[in-house]
Amino acid sequence: MEIFNPTVPGKPHPAVPGSEQDRAQTTGGVRGKSSLTLIVTLSSEVASGCELPFSLYDATGSLINRFQPDTEKTFPRINGTSSSYLTVTANGSNKVELTLPVGIRLGGSRIQRHRLGLSTPYSGQTPETPVLFEFKNNPVRIGSIYRIGDTSRPASPGDRIEVAVTTAEPMDPASEDYEFVTSDQRRLRNRLFVRYTFSPTNLARLDGNMGDNPQPFAPNFADGSSRLPIRISAPSPTPSPVTPILPQKPLAVVKLPTRPTLSPKPQAQGNADAPQSVVMSAQLYTESTGEGGEILSLDIPLN
Repeated sequence: MEIFNPTVPGKPHPAVPGSEQDRAQTTGGVRGKSSLTLIVTLSSEVASGCELPFSLYDATGSLINRFQPDTEKTFPRINGTSSSYLTVTANGSNKVELTLPVGIRLGGSRIQRHRLGLSTPYSGQTPETPVLFEFKNNPVRIGSIYRIGDTSRPASPGDRIEVAVTTAEPMDPASEDYEFVTSDQRRLRNRLFVRYTFSPTNLARLDGNMGDNPQPFAPNFADGSSRLPIRISAPSPTPSPVTPILPQKPLAVVKLPTRPTLSPKPQAQGNADAPQSVVMSAQLYTESTGEGGEILSLDIPLN
């Protein structure tokens, strides 16, 4: 078995590399990098049109176990099954290719080790000894966060502004159709989300019917950004400190001077504690991994 090399198509990667330079790499969810194509050489030629079912297994562990934990966290399914990409049609030669979708990863890179073997439709038979392969899956990274429109104008209470978030590399829309299946048969979408936070928390919120955090990453604009409306809130008034009234001793009678001295009128003080800006932060998120990777922040000046 070998792994297709998109950089040099005529020089595939070995299934198990001898060096880091020979290792195949993917970035799950990123356009052009979100899949792994295995080139499998069979022991003999197979008649054209015959279907060959394959199965994926963890690098170690029993082949009989129906649920392969590491494999299920790496290769997502479509419509709850992986048979659509694990069944290939022979072309009359002894070589076939399987293209496997790779799930989104956040945080850091990971070396993935798995095994591939031919399956059998007959129950009770032991699968053939599968072949080991490995590759590096790199994480999706957040690219930038910025405000749309006139960024020099401070925002005022009640304003609706728009904020954009990008990823470091463009996402593959096809990755949204896949999902992970857990051991208890829950389905987790292989889709990228963004979790937003505000500081102070009472000065801004997601506008309208955006629902709860996190929000889907939807790169529907020419610059590859996903945009979100934000509503600026009025700061809550700070209550004046209440001075408790303590019991007083009787005051001695003091004779006033002939011309009383008037104290100067106190000057009105502005609210020096009022925030001058709100900080909006963004971090990538998926249902299967939770939050991961770098947190980017945007400072929004306020009136």
